[in-house]
Amino acid sequence: MQCPVCGAEAEDLSSGEFDGLIVGCKRCGHFAVSDAALNDFLRLDFDQRVATLDRARKATEPGSPPLVTVAALD
Repeated sequence: MQCPVCGAEAEDLSSGEFDGLIVGCKRCGHFAVSDAALNDFLRLDFDQRVATLDRARKATEPGSPPLVTVAALD
């Protein structure tokens, strides 16, 4: 799969336990995007996606992968 942030080759780490997409990217790292936020996140331009992931990283507890939610899109 391609990373939804940078477009590089990435691994889909999603499981049936999470309602959304879990991504492992060598450039962007390990992160998740909730199903509710996924379509809107993909419509953002590159700089907006990077900024949204950065906001999600800052809002995440250390040791946990960042989670992009609808709230992070604002």
